[in-house]
Amino acid sequence: MSPAEAAAAAFGDAGVTVGESAVYAAQCKYIEPVLGTELCAALSEGRHAEMLGEYVKPALAMFVKYAMMPSLAARTGALGVVSFSGVCFDAAENDAVGRLRSAVRSDAEALLDAAVRRIEGSADEYPEYDPRGNVRHRVAIRGGIVL
Repeated sequence: MSPAEAAAAAFGDAGVTVGESAVYAAQCKYIEPVLGTELCAALSEGRHAEMLGEYVKPALAMFVKYAMMPSLAARTGALGVVSFSGVCFDAAENDAVGRLRSAVRSDAEALLDAAVRRIEGSADEYPEYDPRGNVRHRVAIRGGIVL
């Protein structure tokens, strides 16, 4: 997914710039541990275009948004960490940012879950996928505790 595609999918026309490293980091942190290295490589090579467009890119865009939200709420510069405030806008409260970020993460997880259901429901179409490598089959989080 290109940075421009991620920006458009995650933020619409809000004028947010997404860097290539943000997309790659989200892919490494959230997508690859679930789909596996081999399937991610196949997707990068152009195989399974329908899976990529319908399932993986939307999930990846939401994970990019989730990861970028703290840096959009505050900026680091010569003056330290600052938040934006202006004539028409005030910075959101930390609680509001946290709730919105949780909702974005939940949406991203739901989209990735849909991709996994599709892949596992049609295993013969995705021979690169190994369900034993899916971190979600080995780890569960209940009440904030990793099991």
